[in-house]
Amino acid sequence: MTPETAPRCEIAVIVPVHNAAAYLPECLDALAAQRFDDFRCILVDDGSTDASAELCDEAAQNDRRFLVIHQPQSGVSAARTAGVRKARAEGAIWLAFCDADDRYHPDFLRTLHAAAQDAALPLACCRYDTFTDTVPAETAAPDSYRVLTEPVHLEALLHDHAVDYGLWNKLYAAGLLTEAMLDNDLAYNEDLLANWQAFLRAPGCAFCDFAGYHYRQHADSASHRALPPQSIDDQRRAAALIRSSVPAQWPELQQSANAFYYEKLVYLASMIQRRADADNYRVHLGELNIGITAGLKDPQLGRNPKLPFSIRVAAWATVRMPKLWRRICRTFLKDRQ
Repeated sequence: MTPETAPRCEIAVIVPVHNAAAYLPECLDALAAQRFDDFRCILVDDGSTDASAELCDEAAQNDRRFLVIHQPQSGVSAARTAGVRKARAEGAIWLAFCDADDRYHPDFLRTLHAAAQDAALPLACCRYDTFTDTVPAETAAPDSYRVLTEPVHLEALLHDHAVDYGLWNKLYAAGLLTEAMLDNDLAYNEDLLANWQAFLRAPGCAFCDFAGYHYRQHADSASHRALPPQSIDDQRRAAALIRSSVPAQWPELQQSANAFYYEKLVYLASMIQRRADADNYRVHLGELNIGITAGLKDPQLGRNPKLPFSIRVAAWATVRMPKLWRRICRTFLKDRQ
Protein backbone atom coordinates (compact mmCIF):
# COMPACT_ATOMS: atom_id res chain seq x y z
CA MET A 1 0.00 0.00 0.00
CA THR A 2 1.46 3.36 -1.01
CA PRO A 3 1.27 6.46 1.22
CA GLU A 4 -1.25 7.90 -1.22
CA THR A 5 -3.64 4.96 -0.78
CA ALA A 6 -3.07 4.29 2.93
CA PRO A 7 -6.17 4.90 5.08
CA ARG A 8 -6.32 8.13 7.04
CA CYS A 9 -8.80 9.88 9.27
CA GLU A 10 -8.36 12.94 11.43
CA ILE A 11 -10.08 11.58 14.56
CA ALA A 12 -10.98 8.07 15.64
CA VAL A 13 -13.69 7.83 18.30
CA ILE A 14 -13.45 4.55 20.20
CA VAL A 15 -16.60 3.20 21.84
CA PRO A 16 -16.31 0.05 23.98
CA VAL A 17 -19.67 -1.71 23.96
CA HIS A 18 -20.88 -4.40 26.33
CA ASN A 19 -24.61 -5.09 26.76
CA ALA A 20 -25.52 -1.46 26.19
CA ALA A 21 -28.44 -1.95 23.81
CA ALA A 22 -30.79 0.13 25.94
CA TYR A 23 -28.65 3.25 25.51
CA LEU A 24 -26.48 2.63 22.45
CA PRO A 25 -28.85 4.10 19.82
CA GLU A 26 -28.77 7.51 21.54
CA CYS A 27 -24.99 7.35 21.78
CA LEU A 28 -24.69 6.49 18.07
CA ASP A 29 -27.14 9.24 17.06
CA ALA A 30 -25.08 11.82 18.94
CA LEU A 31 -21.90 10.61 17.25
CA ALA A 32 -23.51 10.69 13.82
CA ALA A 33 -24.64 14.27 14.51
CA GLN A 34 -21.12 15.57 15.14
CA ARG A 35 -20.40 18.83 13.32
CA PHE A 36 -16.99 17.51 12.31
CA ASP A 37 -16.70 15.46 9.15
CA ASP A 38 -13.35 13.69 9.17
CA PHE A 39 -13.79 11.06 11.85
CA ARG A 40 -14.29 7.32 12.14
CA CYS A 41 -16.21 5.73 14.99
CA ILE A 42 -14.77 2.37 16.04
CA LEU A 43 -17.35 0.31 17.91
CA VAL A 44 -15.75 -2.50 19.91
CA ASP A 45 -18.40 -5.09 20.77
CA ASP A 46 -16.89 -6.74 23.83
CA GLY A 47 -18.78 -10.02 23.95
CA SER A 48 -22.26 -8.52 24.26
CA THR A 49 -25.12 -10.95 24.83
CA ASP A 50 -27.96 -8.48 24.17
CA ALA A 51 -28.76 -6.68 20.91
CA SER A 52 -25.64 -4.48 21.06
CA ALA A 53 -23.75 -6.44 18.39
CA GLU A 54 -26.62 -6.10 15.93
CA LEU A 55 -26.94 -2.37 16.65
CA CYS A 56 -23.22 -1.91 16.00
CA ASP A 57 -23.45 -3.81 12.71
CA GLU A 58 -26.48 -1.79 11.66
CA ALA A 59 -24.67 1.47 12.35
CA ALA A 60 -21.71 0.36 10.23
CA GLN A 61 -23.98 -0.69 7.38
CA ASN A 62 -25.81 2.65 7.36
CA ASP A 63 -22.91 5.07 7.87
CA ARG A 64 -19.46 4.64 6.35
CA ARG A 65 -17.91 6.54 9.28
CA PHE A 66 -18.75 3.65 11.62
CA LEU A 67 -16.94 0.33 11.78
CA VAL A 68 -17.18 -2.60 14.17
CA ILE A 69 -14.86 -4.98 15.95
CA HIS A 70 -16.40 -8.05 17.58
CA GLN A 71 -14.35 -9.78 20.27
CA PRO A 72 -14.91 -12.13 23.23
CA GLN A 73 -15.59 -10.29 26.47
CA SER A 74 -12.22 -8.99 27.68
CA GLY A 75 -13.08 -5.88 29.69
CA VAL A 76 -13.23 -2.20 28.93
CA SER A 77 -9.46 -1.66 28.91
CA ALA A 78 -8.89 -4.44 26.39
CA ALA A 79 -11.78 -3.11 24.28
CA ARG A 80 -10.30 0.38 24.22
CA THR A 81 -6.90 -1.04 23.34
CA ALA A 82 -8.37 -3.02 20.45
CA GLY A 83 -10.03 0.17 19.28
CA VAL A 84 -6.75 2.08 19.43
CA ARG A 85 -5.02 -0.60 17.35
CA LYS A 86 -7.74 -0.29 14.73
CA ALA A 87 -7.53 3.51 14.89
CA ARG A 88 -3.82 3.36 14.09
CA ALA A 89 -4.57 1.08 11.15
CA GLU A 90 -7.09 3.67 9.96
CA GLY A 91 -4.39 6.35 10.10
CA ALA A 92 -6.04 8.34 12.91
CA ILE A 93 -4.25 11.55 13.88
CA TRP A 94 -6.30 12.06 17.04
CA LEU A 95 -8.10 9.73 19.46
CA ALA A 96 -11.30 10.25 21.44
CA PHE A 97 -13.36 7.91 23.59
CA CYS A 98 -17.04 7.61 24.39
CA ASP A 99 -18.87 5.18 26.66
CA ALA A 100 -21.76 3.37 25.00
CA ASP A 101 -24.39 4.78 27.37
CA ASP A 102 -23.26 8.41 27.14
CA ARG A 103 -23.56 11.19 24.56
CA TYR A 104 -21.38 13.82 22.91
CA HIS A 105 -22.38 17.46 22.47
CA PRO A 106 -22.72 18.01 18.68
CA ASP A 107 -19.63 20.24 18.74
CA PHE A 108 -17.48 18.03 20.97
CA LEU A 109 -15.04 16.90 18.29
CA ARG A 110 -14.95 20.21 16.41
CA THR A 111 -14.32 22.30 19.50
CA LEU A 112 -11.63 20.16 21.09
CA HIS A 113 -9.88 19.59 17.78
CA ALA A 114 -9.80 23.31 16.99
CA ALA A 115 -8.46 24.15 20.46
CA ALA A 116 -5.71 21.53 20.35
CA GLN A 117 -4.68 22.59 16.87
CA ASP A 118 -4.67 26.29 17.68
CA ALA A 119 -2.75 25.77 20.93
CA ALA A 120 -0.31 23.37 19.22
CA LEU A 121 -0.88 20.89 22.08
CA PRO A 122 -1.44 17.13 21.91
CA LEU A 123 -4.29 17.23 24.41
CA ALA A 124 -7.62 19.02 24.85
CA CYS A 125 -10.51 18.52 27.25
CA CYS A 126 -13.84 19.98 28.31
CA ARG A 127 -16.32 19.79 31.17
CA TYR A 128 -19.06 17.18 31.42
CA ASP A 129 -22.54 17.09 32.91
CA THR A 130 -24.70 14.23 34.12
CA PHE A 131 -28.22 13.11 33.23
CA THR A 132 -30.58 10.22 33.77
CA ASP A 133 -33.26 10.23 31.08
CA THR A 134 -33.14 13.64 29.42
CA VAL A 135 -29.94 15.24 28.20
CA PRO A 136 -29.50 18.81 29.49
CA ALA A 137 -30.16 21.57 26.98
CA GLU A 138 -27.14 22.03 24.75
CA THR A 139 -25.24 25.26 25.27
CA ALA A 140 -23.20 26.89 22.54
CA ALA A 141 -19.63 25.64 22.34
CA PRO A 142 -17.05 28.35 23.04
CA ASP A 143 -14.72 29.78 20.42
CA SER A 144 -12.02 30.31 23.03
CA TYR A 145 -10.07 28.05 25.36
CA ARG A 146 -7.45 28.37 28.04
CA VAL A 147 -4.15 26.58 28.23
CA LEU A 148 -3.20 24.59 31.31
CA THR A 149 0.58 24.48 31.10
CA GLU A 150 2.72 21.87 32.80
CA PRO A 151 2.53 20.99 35.63
CA VAL A 152 -0.77 22.84 36.18
CA HIS A 153 -2.55 20.38 33.87
CA LEU A 154 -1.37 17.48 36.07
CA GLU A 155 -2.56 19.26 39.20
CA ALA A 156 -5.91 19.80 37.48
CA LEU A 157 -6.18 16.13 36.56
CA LEU A 158 -5.88 15.19 40.23
CA HIS A 159 -8.04 17.87 41.80
CA ASP A 160 -10.21 19.70 39.23
CA HIS A 161 -13.51 17.92 38.57
CA ALA A 162 -13.93 19.95 35.38
CA VAL A 163 -10.91 18.12 33.94
CA ASP A 164 -11.77 14.83 35.66
CA TYR A 165 -10.15 11.40 35.45
CA GLY A 166 -12.17 10.07 32.52
CA LEU A 167 -10.83 9.37 29.05
CA TRP A 168 -14.14 10.35 27.54
CA ASN A 169 -14.09 14.18 27.85
CA LYS A 170 -10.73 14.55 26.14
CA LEU A 171 -9.02 14.52 22.76
CA TYR A 172 -5.54 13.02 22.44
CA ALA A 173 -2.91 13.13 19.74
CA ALA A 174 -2.67 9.53 18.59
CA GLY A 175 0.96 9.28 19.63
CA LEU A 176 0.27 10.46 23.17
CA LEU A 177 -1.49 7.29 24.32
CA THR A 178 0.10 3.87 24.11
CA GLU A 179 -1.63 0.53 24.31
CA ALA A 180 0.23 -0.25 27.54
CA MET A 181 -1.20 2.91 29.13
CA LEU A 182 -4.75 1.86 28.33
CA ASP A 183 -4.45 -1.83 29.20
CA ASN A 184 -2.66 -1.23 32.50
CA ASP A 185 -3.84 -4.22 34.54
CA LEU A 186 -6.35 -2.14 36.50
CA ALA A 187 -10.09 -2.68 36.33
CA TYR A 188 -10.87 0.48 38.36
CA ASN A 189 -9.24 3.90 38.03
CA GLU A 190 -7.59 2.54 34.89
CA ASP A 191 -8.59 5.76 33.13
CA LEU A 192 -7.04 7.91 35.87
CA LEU A 193 -3.69 6.14 35.59
CA ALA A 194 -3.77 6.22 31.77
CA ASN A 195 -4.51 9.94 31.86
CA TRP A 196 -1.75 10.62 34.37
CA GLN A 197 0.79 8.91 32.12
CA ALA A 198 -0.51 10.70 29.03
CA PHE A 199 -0.56 14.08 30.78
CA LEU A 200 3.04 13.51 31.88
CA ARG A 201 3.98 13.28 28.20
CA ALA A 202 2.10 16.44 27.23
CA PRO A 203 3.45 19.99 27.76
CA GLY A 204 -0.05 21.19 28.56
CA CYS A 205 -3.74 20.87 27.84
CA ALA A 206 -6.22 23.10 26.01
CA PHE A 207 -9.30 23.40 28.22
CA CYS A 208 -12.65 24.25 26.60
CA ASP A 209 -15.14 25.53 29.15
CA PHE A 210 -18.39 23.86 28.08
CA ALA A 211 -20.24 20.64 28.89
CA GLY A 212 -19.14 18.74 25.82
CA TYR A 213 -19.77 15.31 27.25
CA HIS A 214 -23.03 14.02 28.72
CA TYR A 215 -22.49 11.29 31.32
CA ARG A 216 -25.53 9.11 31.92
CA GLN A 217 -26.36 8.04 35.47
CA HIS A 218 -28.27 4.78 35.88
CA ALA A 219 -28.34 1.72 38.10
CA ASP A 220 -25.56 -0.04 36.16
CA SER A 221 -23.26 2.96 35.75
CA ALA A 222 -19.86 2.92 37.43
CA SER A 223 -20.85 5.39 40.15
CA HIS A 224 -23.78 3.19 41.24
CA ARG A 225 -22.26 -0.28 41.18
CA ALA A 226 -21.42 -2.36 44.21
CA LEU A 227 -17.98 -2.11 45.77
CA PRO A 228 -15.86 -5.12 44.73
CA PRO A 229 -12.73 -5.61 46.82
CA GLN A 230 -10.68 -5.24 43.63
CA SER A 231 -12.03 -1.71 43.30
CA ILE A 232 -10.48 -0.77 46.63
CA ASP A 233 -7.16 -2.38 45.72
CA ASP A 234 -7.03 -0.84 42.24
CA GLN A 235 -7.90 2.67 43.34
CA ARG A 236 -5.27 2.60 46.07
CA ARG A 237 -2.71 1.17 43.66
CA ALA A 238 -3.42 3.83 41.03
CA ALA A 239 -2.97 6.60 43.62
CA ALA A 240 0.27 5.03 44.85
CA LEU A 241 1.64 4.75 41.30
CA ILE A 242 0.84 8.40 40.66
CA ARG A 243 2.48 9.43 43.92
CA SER A 244 5.65 7.53 43.05
CA SER A 245 5.99 8.87 39.50
CA VAL A 246 6.01 12.66 39.93
CA PRO A 247 9.01 14.18 38.11
CA ALA A 248 11.61 15.45 40.57
CA GLN A 249 11.60 18.98 39.13
CA TRP A 250 8.06 19.61 40.42
CA PRO A 251 8.11 19.47 44.25
CA GLU A 252 4.78 21.32 44.45
CA LEU A 253 3.21 18.64 42.30
CA GLN A 254 4.71 15.97 44.54
CA GLN A 255 3.03 17.62 47.49
CA SER A 256 -0.24 17.62 45.57
CA ALA A 257 0.13 13.94 44.62
CA ASN A 258 0.83 13.04 48.25
CA ALA A 259 -2.37 14.82 49.29
CA PHE A 260 -4.26 13.02 46.54
CA TYR A 261 -3.00 9.66 47.79
CA TYR A 262 -4.02 10.36 51.38
CA GLU A 263 -7.41 11.68 50.32
CA LYS A 264 -7.91 8.43 48.38
CA LEU A 265 -7.27 6.39 51.53
CA VAL A 266 -9.84 8.41 53.47
CA TYR A 267 -12.34 8.25 50.61
CA LEU A 268 -12.04 4.48 50.27
CA ALA A 269 -12.48 4.02 54.02
CA SER A 270 -15.66 6.10 53.84
CA MET A 271 -16.88 3.97 50.93
CA ILE A 272 -16.64 0.92 53.16
CA GLN A 273 -18.06 2.55 56.28
CA ARG A 274 -21.21 3.74 54.53
CA ARG A 275 -22.17 0.18 53.56
CA ALA A 276 -24.51 -2.11 55.48
CA ASP A 277 -22.10 -5.01 54.82
CA ALA A 278 -19.01 -3.11 56.00
CA ASP A 279 -17.92 -6.10 58.11
CA ASN A 280 -17.22 -8.00 54.89
CA TYR A 281 -14.48 -5.46 54.14
CA ARG A 282 -12.79 -5.51 57.53
CA VAL A 283 -9.40 -6.58 56.09
CA HIS A 284 -9.42 -3.74 53.56
CA LEU A 285 -10.66 -1.25 56.14
CA GLY A 286 -7.94 -2.36 58.54
CA GLU A 287 -5.27 -1.78 55.89
CA LEU A 288 -6.69 1.63 55.05
CA ASN A 289 -6.86 2.59 58.72
CA ILE A 290 -3.19 1.68 59.17
CA GLY A 291 -2.29 4.06 56.34
CA ILE A 292 -4.59 6.81 57.58
CA THR A 293 -3.32 6.51 61.16
CA ALA A 294 0.32 6.55 60.07
CA GLY A 295 -0.31 9.66 58.01
CA LEU A 296 -2.23 11.75 60.57
CA LYS A 297 0.83 13.71 61.70
CA ASP A 298 2.85 13.34 58.50
CA PRO A 299 3.47 16.73 56.80
CA GLN A 300 3.36 14.93 53.45
CA LEU A 301 0.01 13.26 54.15
CA GLY A 302 -2.40 14.14 56.95
CA ARG A 303 -0.80 17.54 57.60
CA ASN A 304 -0.17 18.30 53.97
CA PRO A 305 -1.22 21.94 53.33
CA LYS A 306 -2.83 20.85 50.05
CA LEU A 307 -5.14 18.42 51.84
CA PRO A 308 -8.69 19.81 52.14
CA PHE A 309 -9.79 20.56 55.70
CA SER A 310 -12.79 18.27 55.30
CA ILE A 311 -10.49 15.33 54.52
CA ARG A 312 -8.35 16.10 57.59
CA VAL A 313 -11.48 15.98 59.73
CA ALA A 314 -12.64 12.76 58.07
CA ALA A 315 -9.22 11.17 58.60
CA TRP A 316 -9.22 12.11 62.28
CA ALA A 317 -12.77 10.81 62.74
CA THR A 318 -11.96 7.57 60.90
CA VAL A 319 -9.23 6.81 63.42
CA ARG A 320 -10.40 8.47 66.64
CA MET A 321 -14.18 8.06 66.48
CA PRO A 322 -14.79 5.06 64.23
CA LYS A 323 -18.28 4.14 65.47
CA LEU A 324 -19.63 7.67 65.29
CA TRP A 325 -17.95 8.24 61.94
CA ARG A 326 -19.51 5.10 60.54
CA ARG A 327 -22.96 6.31 61.60
CA ILE A 328 -22.29 9.66 59.93
CA CYS A 329 -21.17 7.93 56.74
CA ARG A 330 -24.22 5.65 56.74
CA THR A 331 -26.54 8.63 57.28
CA PHE A 332 -25.13 11.17 54.85
CA LEU A 333 -23.17 9.22 52.22
CA LYS A 334 -25.87 7.35 50.36
CA ASP A 335 -23.99 6.29 47.19
CA ARG A 336 -23.08 2.59 46.87
CA GLN A 337 -24.82 1.50 50.05
